[in-house]
Amino acid sequence: MNVYRFIAQKISRKSTKKAGFTHILYLIAITSIAVAISVVLLSFSVLLGFKEAIKSKVFSFSGHIRIVKTSNNQSFEEPPVPTRSQIIAQRSNISYIEHLQYYVQKPSVVKVKDNVQGVLLKGVDKNFRFSDFAANMKAGRWLKFSDKEESKELVISELISKKLNISVGDSLILIFVQKPPRFRKLSVVGIYNSGVAMFDEKVMLTDLRVLQKVNNWGDSLVSGYEIFLKNFDEIAENSKDLEQYIPFDLQQQLITVKHFDTFEWLSLLDNNVVIILIVILLVASFNIISIVLITIMERTQMIGILKALGAKNGQISRIFLWQGMQMLFWGLFWGNLFTICLVLSQYYGRWIPLDAQSYFVSYVPMTWDFSVWIVANLGVASLLVLVMTIPMYFSLRISPVKAIRFV
Repeated sequence: MNVYRFIAQKISRKSTKKAGFTHILYLIAITSIAVAISVVLLSFSVLLGFKEAIKSKVFSFSGHIRIVKTSNNQSFEEPPVPTRSQIIAQRSNISYIEHLQYYVQKPSVVKVKDNVQGVLLKGVDKNFRFSDFAANMKAGRWLKFSDKEESKELVISELISKKLNISVGDSLILIFVQKPPRFRKLSVVGIYNSGVAMFDEKVMLTDLRVLQKVNNWGDSLVSGYEIFLKNFDEIAENSKDLEQYIPFDLQQQLITVKHFDTFEWLSLLDNNVVIILIVILLVASFNIISIVLITIMERTQMIGILKALGAKNGQISRIFLWQGMQMLFWGLFWGNLFTICLVLSQYYGRWIPLDAQSYFVSYVPMTWDFSVWIVANLGVASLLVLVMTIPMYFSLRISPVKAIRFV
């Protein structure tokens, strides 16, 4: 057995026993490391979970990229786009598109007794990617689509249902202000709550064919296409490549531009997390430096004896490095174990609440990314190993005679 590792194990065994000051130092070191790695992992879990939750809500209403008619129209009602165009014909050749769906968008007015509410109807078909929207559903069910005729059903937000005092099973008269005015009676079959006010305050979902008939478009015209990419992080590159498939009379609306303020806010969260991590790692580093320094001072006479026997500084430092590695291992172990338990309990139990009006979600979202956890553990471990060498460099320079006489 390596003699330096043997000595380190002997010292560590004494430290793990309840031997007063040394035992307390050992526990403090492990706790500091555990807290540091736990905060780092929790920060990334919450940050990634929060960004994923908000993006998912926004994507469920707009997709990643919208293809619409080129126009200066600033109203909610968009000019029609044909269901057959170059991009639709080339869809199978565009590898980075995961899903493409049609939509029709039209403003309307709902009147229930004395309550009047301006709303925005979004028409979708059976190709709508409901998997993204499913998490928003709070009551009732999703729209049912028939091949024979349009579905006269409606999914409304929880906010609108409270304002108008309506629930699942009630019917609404929708007024479309145009020449001539048109009316449609639709039955409420579902209620959603996305937590995003810009959607919950106005958006209702219905069968796309209902709005096509209101507009006299037939089945060959829609308001636009919604595209979901395989990798959202490559939206800028994919958007540039997509230009070659888009006719001159159509244009792209990137979700990052359409909802610029939301994505800018999410990017600012990265800066907050970086500041928190720097502070936590600095505190943990100073704690480790202090503990290693005190441990070396406590073993000064042993260092002097080893030097007198011919041991070099590098060889002696291995003893304390072995001891530090053991503290690092147990610190990382307990920190990871605690974080895993906390993340899993919050992921399934959602017991830590949030104000949905301020944060868009009613609970603290957490997600698990194995690669991020591996990198975080390696990064923290490398930093702390580097930090451990700092007090060793200065403390081991003491001469053997002074070390042996040290009291």
